[in-house]
Amino acid sequence: YKLIINMDQQKYLDPKVVGVGILEKENKILLVKRGIEPGYGLWSMPSGYINRFEKVEDAIERELFEECGIIVKAEWISGVYSNADSPIILLVWNLKFISGEIKPLDETLEVGFFDIKNLPDLAFDHDLEIISEWTDQKKIR
Repeated sequence: YKLIINMDQQKYLDPKVVGVGILEKENKILLVKRGIEPGYGLWSMPSGYINRFEKVEDAIERELFEECGIIVKAEWISGVYSNADSPIILLVWNLKFISGEIKPLDETLEVGFFDIKNLPDLAFDHDLEIISEWTDQKKIR
């Protein structure tokens, strides 16, 4: 979409790109209890905006460090998600744990691993779809 203020000046309303990370350990995935809006107090996968000129893989690795205090490696992309009602594009990555102690930091109230078949209340409608499609891809790999 394009917002025209006057004929000499145009502003483009570009989408925001978010990196989402899925880290698995023994059939459990890492979730964070969000300490910021949207979804304050609800659980979701670690995620965050990708900065201009930032490599996507670097962004999700940075977000895991900022939200959980751990170093991870973005291995492969699980999916790309968007819808017509939101300016957000989600890029979901499968992660590999490298090092660190998992703990809540500035933007998270709690962190923990949850059984895929017994998840807490999730922050976003798309979370279950993302986890389901990621699970299907893990069986193929």
